[in-house]
Amino acid sequence: MNFEMEFERFNREYPLKSKKIGELTFHYRLGGKGKEVLILLVGGLGISDAFYNHFKEFAKYYTVLTFDYPIESDRNSVLSDGIAALVKSLGLGKAFLVGQSYGGLIAQIIAKRHPEIMKGLILSNTGCLDEGMDEGAKQLMMNRMKGLRKTILLTRFIPMSLFKGVFLKRMEKHFEQCTPDEKQYLLDLSRSMFSKLSNRHERHMCSLMADLINEMNITRSDLAYLDKKVILLLSEDDHTFGDAVNRALIEMMPNPVICTDINGGHLALLLKIDLYIKTVCGFIDSFTICNQE
Repeated sequence: MNFEMEFERFNREYPLKSKKIGELTFHYRLGGKGKEVLILLVGGLGISDAFYNHFKEFAKYYTVLTFDYPIESDRNSVLSDGIAALVKSLGLGKAFLVGQSYGGLIAQIIAKRHPEIMKGLILSNTGCLDEGMDEGAKQLMMNRMKGLRKTILLTRFIPMSLFKGVFLKRMEKHFEQCTPDEKQYLLDLSRSMFSKLSNRHERHMCSLMADLINEMNITRSDLAYLDKKVILLLSEDDHTFGDAVNRALIEMMPNPVICTDINGGHLALLLKIDLYIKTVCGFIDSFTICNQE
């Protein structure tokens, strides 16, 4: 595997495009010709190309859209409305939202605010925005959001080069179970993605995640229309949000499919990409078959 050659090929096949939606400028990639539409929502890194392999694999079977989160607004309500408007402007119809970590949280907000673009939810290792979750789960979510305020402050004084070093060391810990070739490939991918980071970008992403505290108002009834149209991929060895939050997420979703056997911690979908792709495709295919009967 050679990351640079693979990504160069990917960039040629699915070139980056830009589109202005209200006050937001989306830099996006759109590809594939499948009937079903997938919208890939990246996590807190905020660099959608980190999952370029997922994009190109999904594009073999589906139409796929992904994008970085526009820098112009730090409010999730504005972002979710902008994403819905982008989907409509591209004529994509109803779509499956595929969200990892923060991407799964913005997906919940979109699902509440814009059911008209929704076909299903595919969420992995993410949190919960249920207004009725128990106090233990709510406190875990609140603590994570409040903790981001310190990072936002630090981005105003600490050079991004220092942040990148910390991020890379954290990533390396996830790669210990990989073969030497896989580890080198993932390190090359990580270095490339981190090279795109800036203090402004990191501050923007932390601000978006901190703003989630204003979006903890979703109820099970808001998502009732997604009955049996949700799959939750919650790795048993991922403790980022905690068991209480996982339980709250499961309880909020209407009859979700639950998968816990894709191990690899918080980045399981990156480390076990083949199993992740197979699981997601199996869910979508079974979903579409059921709806044809």
